[in-house]
Amino acid sequence: MKRIASWLYVIDKVSELSGKFASFGMLLLIFVVVFEVVSRYIFQQPSMWAHETSAFILGGMFLLGGAYGILAKAHVSMDVFYLRFSTRMRAIVDMVTALLFFLFCGVLLWVGGQVAWNSIMNRELSGTPWAPPIYPLKATIAFAALLMLFQGLAKFIRDLITAFRGKATVWTL
Repeated sequence: MKRIASWLYVIDKVSELSGKFASFGMLLLIFVVVFEVVSRYIFQQPSMWAHETSAFILGGMFLLGGAYGILAKAHVSMDVFYLRFSTRMRAIVDMVTALLFFLFCGVLLWVGGQVAWNSIMNRELSGTPWAPPIYPLKATIAFAALLMLFQGLAKFIRDLITAFRGKATVWTL
């Protein structure tokens, strides 16, 4: 059990770090948007890159924040019914719905990995006049799917143990 707890701890820490990393993207996003507003409206010199850069930053934040969202239990649930269930029943419901989650993450990882690989091999650029490389963002899709898959697996293991024990376990190392 100690070995499982240590692996779950590592997965949780990686998810936490990816969420914190993604949150720093907000500061960068604010800087890009403020720069664009000032250059456009004060200096009448709009940039060619700010809109696309802000979309890339937001996309990266959204993708990398997924695993942290699972860790923080920030995703949507049907609380009207869910909160009335016992701890064991919640764990069972979460395990059943996890099958759909694993299917989604598996497809996202498989297809996203293929798309990212092709994009990296072709050194794909955006189709805009600025034409920045787009393959880092496409690679982030596969990486984020892998992070979410691991965090979902950690949650599934916790739910499995909760379903058998009938109560939630406090995990310590």
